[in-house]
Order: sequence, then C-alpha cells, then structure tokens
Amino acid sequence: MIRLADDTTINYQRFFRELLEAAPWPAIIIDRNQCISFYNHLFVQLLEAVEPLQGLTLDQVISDQAILQIVQDSISSNQPRKGEHAKDTAGTAWKVSVTPLEHRKGKERATSANMLGKRARYTHFTYFVLAIEDLTELRRLERVRRDFIANISHELRTPLASIRLLAETLEDAIDTDRDKAQMFLEKIENEVHHLNGLVSELLELSRIESGLVPMVIEPVQAEHLVREVMARMLPQAQRHRVTLRTEVDEGNILVAADSKQIARVLVNLVHNAIKFTPSGGKVTIGTTEQAGGQTQRFYVSDTGVGIRPEELPRVFERFYKADRARAKTDFIGPGGGGSGLGLAIARHVVEAHGGRITAESRVGHGSTFTFTLPVATRGATPGGSL
Repeated sequence: MIRLADDTTINYQRFFRELLEAAPWPAIIIDRNQCISFYNHLFVQLLEAVEPLQGLTLDQVISDQAILQIVQDSISSNQPRKGEHAKDTAGTAWKVSVTPLEHRKGKERATSANMLGKRARYTHFTYFVLAIEDLTELRRLERVRRDFIANISHELRTPLASIRLLAETLEDAIDTDRDKAQMFLEKIENEVHHLNGLVSELLELSRIESGLVPMVIEPVQAEHLVREVMARMLPQAQRHRVTLRTEVDEGNILVAADSKQIARVLVNLVHNAIKFTPSGGKVTIGTTEQAGGQTQRFYVSDTGVGIRPEELPRVFERFYKADRARAKTDFIGPGGGGSGLGLAIARHVVEAHGGRITAESRVGHGSTFTFTLPVATRGATPGGSL
C-alpha cells in the first residue's frame, strides 16, 4: 500500500512516474473511472499503444474483456484482484493484478496493512495499480522441463527394458545354446554401451550449458579441421556406400577454435549425414571464408532424405529426433541409435565460440548444416592437432 501525505513537498507526478518506470513489468495507475493517470514504457511496449495515454479510459487501450473484468472487480470491491489469463492460442499467458492505492490526508495513518480489508467496507480508493506480468517465457521453460524429464525417462527406460528382456532370455539359453547365449551377451553389451553413451552425452551437455567445459581457443587451420574429419569419417562412409568429399578454399585460413570441440561438431554432422543418405548418395564437408573476412563458414551437405519443414526448427533441441523411419535400417556407427543430444551439443559448442549454427533442408533433396567461427587475428600461429 502506498500512502501519500498532502503536506509533503514531493512532486507526486514525478514520484509515480519514476516508481512505475522502476517496476520490472508493465504497469499503469488508473482512477475509479478507469481513466489512465500514469504508465510506464513497458506497458506501452506490451500493448503497442500510441502515446500519450493520460486521460484515456482503460477500454480505449485494452480490448481484452477478461482483464477489464478483473479491474472492475477490484474497483467495485475495493480489494486487490489477481488472475492468470491465456492471451491467445499461441501460448501467450499474462498474470494480471490490480491493487488499490491509498491516498490519506495529513498525518492520518493505518496501523497495519491488514486494516485494508476492514477499511474497504467504507473507504472508496481513488487510484488503482494495474500490473501485467508476461508469463509466456516462464510457461515455456516449464514445458521444456517437463519435456526433458519425460524424454530422459523414456531414453533411459528403453535400453534398460531391453537389457532386462535379453538377460531373461540369456538365462534360458546359457546352458542349452552357447552360440545363442553369446549373441544375447553381445546385444546386452551394445545396450549398455548405448546407455553409457547417453548418460555421458547428457552430462557433457549439462556441463557445456553451465559453462563448466573449458574451451582451449587457439588458431587452427580451417582446411586442417576439414581434412582430418574427412579422414576419420571416410571408413564409415565407405561402409555405407556413401561418397564423402571435401570442398576447401585454398589458402592458410586460421580460425579461433578449440580444435577437439569443433572436430566433434563436424564428426556429428557428417555422422548424421551418412545416416540419412541412401547408398550411392554424397556427403560434402566444406569450408569457405565469409564476406568481410571476419568469419569462416563450415558446412556439411548431403543428398539424403531431407528434413520435413515442421521438424527443421526443432533439430537443435535436446532429445529431438527426426523421423527414424527415414534413416538407414542397417546403419552402423558410433551412436547409431541416436540420443537426440548431438545437435544440441553442437549448437552450444558453436555458440561458445561466438558462432552460429543453422540448418536448411528439402525433403527428398538433402540437408545442409552450416556454422561459422571467427577468423584468428593476423600474425597468429596454428595450434595443436585434433
């Protein structure tokens, strides 16, 4: 509750303006007739209103009947009112609160804030504060948390269920069919390996997001990065009958990078490209200087099945997986099952370097993943190998 004595020398108009501007959310002060007396810039931004607003009635600025009803209830009852309001179907949510402002004369004071309710029976408050807090981002984070828990539970439960089933089958076969028992042991080992990889990637992603993974940034030859990843991934490409080639600008271009982390990003992108490119297709790893010479562009493109338009904006989310049915059914490679964390890790690594990663795709024509790194300063010497 705000009390303002008439005998003070405070410029109350300036006081209220500064008070509202200091508020962390959109707010206005209205009178009992719902005429606007004061407001802050956040309120103007939220409603995209045209200033000035003083003298306008609230319904000239806000058309939402739910908000207007909360305001009217507060004025009619002389009591604070609050409510959460779904602004639209896109997930926008507002927390609306209306609080009476007490304007007392002279030295008359309340002995307790709790007396507001008692005085409300016979006091008509002159002014009311309407505050609107945007809960959209908070609700989005809550959904992310729920999705994360659901996804990690599913990803952990699947291999554990497989291990349990295989162990039960192994128990029946261990004395009667040694070859069959050995096969089940290998399958159990694969599931354990997948589970261990999932937990390791989850822990690493958590450390990267928290800034706990130190980046050893040093000058690295862009061509060197591409060619070493090419050599590392060539056996996998050949095994799946996919042509792997490089496109590298001539010249000794140095980028400021942690070579091991960036190599991991490229390996993950090439791995995914091979996974979703049919036999006989082509995967290209390339690097080229961006216009202006301040950044270097790296890209991995393929002639694979592509990514659906509705899936494309989500490919860098944790645990998000594109349609598995379009991957090779006989795919063999590190992380072949896919944890859904690789691209999320790649995004955080690139952003930690001050770069940006994007994806483009056409269904049936292939995909291109691109990221940028800053070019090293002149006079720098190349650092270590991958």
